[in-house]
Amino acid sequence: MPSRIAAAVATCALSLGALASGASVATAASPAPATGSAAKAPSLQAAVTGRAAAVDRCSYQVVRDDDSRYVYSVSGIIGGAVRELPLQKEDFVRFSGQWLKVAQVDACAGGQSQAPTALRITGKLDNPDGYDPSVPRTIRSNDIKPAASSVIPKAPAVTSIDRLDAATVRVNWSPAQGSPDQVMLMERKPFYSSEIGIWHPYTFQRDAQSGTTSMNRKLERSSDIPAGVRAHGYWMRVAKGGFVSDLRAEKPTEVQP
Repeated sequence: MPSRIAAAVATCALSLGALASGASVATAASPAPATGSAAKAPSLQAAVTGRAAAVDRCSYQVVRDDDSRYVYSVSGIIGGAVRELPLQKEDFVRFSGQWLKVAQVDACAGGQSQAPTALRITGKLDNPDGYDPSVPRTIRSNDIKPAASSVIPKAPAVTSIDRLDAATVRVNWSPAQGSPDQVMLMERKPFYSSEIGIWHPYTFQRDAQSGTTSMNRKLERSSDIPAGVRAHGYWMRVAKGGFVSDLRAEKPTEVQP
């Protein structure tokens, strides 16, 4: 798919999901008005709110707010030096009605064995020529001390997917352990973008009611869906204390419509 179409698909689908869930996008604070020579050099410093925790010895989860104007990275402070950490996986997650970006980064890349004492989030303004000089070109978090791995919750497994009729399946999962704040059924299925006129895979977050271990889902069965995107995929995710289960451990169970 050409990059222009891919970008339009992502923008359209994310906007639809955010509007449907009443999501809001955090905006970086603009610097105070300056005078004289200071007015020609806007501040490079603006806050990014985030938290972090160790998933295991090498992987760290970082949960942050998101301003779509910026491209973000995570750095680790290791032995007094600051080095950018490679991204393992990331996704948007809805916490109590608010969409936040969750990223998992690798602190052991390149043979590194020393754990970071703190993590730092940096956002670089994408396409800076398209924005007024008052918009910060770089935004950063304070240094974040990672919490212990015990704060990362464990998601239950999908146990089976039962077909109820030609267009409906029931997804079953094992009971969630550890009293999570939210249990989520993640559903990847074909999504039609009317803006560009194509079907493409898109992932939805379906919040499950407390104590439930199943949910019925409708299958997309349009004959216009290309064969390569017809499969539906389901997996579980949980949130607790502002963190989510290990994104790398999520392995979709697929079903054909």
